[in-house]
Amino acid sequence: MSTKMPSKRDVKFLLAEDIRQEALNKSSLLGLIPGERFNVGGAPPAGAPANVAFALPSLAFFFVITGGEGTYKGRFKILGPDKKIVIVDMPIDKPIELTAGKAAVFATASKPFVGPGFGTYSVQLELDKAKFAFPMTIEKGRLPKTK
Repeated sequence: MSTKMPSKRDVKFLLAEDIRQEALNKSSLLGLIPGERFNVGGAPPAGAPANVAFALPSLAFFFVITGGEGTYKGRFKILGPDKKIVIVDMPIDKPIELTAGKAAVFATASKPFVGPGFGTYSVQLELDKAKFAFPMTIEKGRLPKTK
């Protein structure tokens, strides 16, 4: 099999509240977040350390790779808004296999997703030494007014 690294435009990133694996290699995204920017309302959880700005029950990350060929070791990372704090850094269990003309998918969820601050995070998928980084902006929102 030949190898050809996918380009940046070959890798798509979707964000959702959760993900469910289905039969026949399908996935269901629950609570799809349009774009990569969303608000989080409320205060940090009671008893949370001072370095926790918010906690979400779940946040799912879904990558679709439509180009490239070969088998690659994968790694998934999320860097905090300061680009120094590593929120997630994990190797991907199975190598990612890319075949010409077929889409490959990598999906994972962080349960809970705990953030040290509001701002733009860097969500990264690494294939061998190539890094595909996508912004994810989390802003502090207001709670809806109650009547």
